[in-house]
Amino acid sequence: MSKFALNASGYHYAKFDGLNRYTGELLKTFLKSGIRDFKIYTSDSFLFENYIQNISKIPFKNIDRNDFKNNLLRLIWHQTLLPISLKKRSISLFYSPVPEGMLFPVCPQIITVHDILPVLFPETYPRIKYYFQYILPQLLKVSQAIITTSENTKKDIDSRFKLKNKPIYVVYQGYRKEIFNIKKPADRASILQHYNLQNFILCVGETRPYKNIRRLIEAFARANVPDLDLAIVGKLNKLDRSIVDYPKAFGIVDRVKFLGFVPDNALADLYRTAIAFVFPSLYEGFGIPPLEAMACGCPVVVSHAASIPEVCNNAAEYVDPLNVDSIAAGIYRVATDANARSTLRQRGLDRVKAFSYRQMFAEILEILREYEPN
Repeated sequence: MSKFALNASGYHYAKFDGLNRYTGELLKTFLKSGIRDFKIYTSDSFLFENYIQNISKIPFKNIDRNDFKNNLLRLIWHQTLLPISLKKRSISLFYSPVPEGMLFPVCPQIITVHDILPVLFPETYPRIKYYFQYILPQLLKVSQAIITTSENTKKDIDSRFKLKNKPIYVVYQGYRKEIFNIKKPADRASILQHYNLQNFILCVGETRPYKNIRRLIEAFARANVPDLDLAIVGKLNKLDRSIVDYPKAFGIVDRVKFLGFVPDNALADLYRTAIAFVFPSLYEGFGIPPLEAMACGCPVVVSHAASIPEVCNNAAEYVDPLNVDSIAAGIYRVATDANARSTLRQRGLDRVKAFSYRQMFAEILEILREYEPN
């Protein structure tokens, strides 16, 4: 490739959110690919110390943080110091794996848009919604092409932003195969004891309203499967901290366990141990947790909504996320039918073969090469 630059201004090796993981896996693959003529714009100290030959260090220590001050600083940096540096280094192509970039590009620019959640659920994103309403539409217009992670998000971008003849490429995400797999058997007794669980179904995701956890809790109560717990992994979102008291309304407070943040290795063990994984989300740009669950041999019950059917295909029990009885029926069927679980487990293991970070990298690289100047 010609000399190009990769945007990692919001990346930090110790953050675990989805966008950070996506950027981190891309960085890892680029750095191992043998491609030499590229620069990574970052303030991450780990990258700077270990890959200095590929790094263009951003002179702002905490620019990766997602708070008002640093989000604004990142926006300003993209419009000022970044273009100056790109011109100075004779960069021929700029790629951003997140929806941030230059409003007046000094070279061809390609960005990835993972979802438009702040447009669809503005109450959940009280600050970021303004960026998606006023900045992102202009950014999309001036970019040479857009990459997204699902056909559903491509459709959403088309319908919401009215882009004319703008190339939008769908590149499915991968997952961390070295962690989420069935190679390592889980110590079931130890996991149940550690998390104070009996047999359980698992849900993974921060408790943002669109994750639909309240309907899940009510549906779990209605399913009324004896000797079954509901384990919810993910930090409590400030918009709904009272959700921890919601099980009291259904008399199941001792059977719903909020586990908070769980590291990946322990999460993989929870997937391997759970009776089933339940994902009742109203919207996802892609949806990594069902992929991780299937890779660990865990049968999945998911919403028939947004991009989720693209990911799960025929390897899931589908429910209507707006209908509590539908969610309850899905939970009951999979939790009580061993044959259904066995079928879903095998279909899930077959389905995940279609997803990998290596494939994602190869497809993105092919797109970047298409737009590099002659």
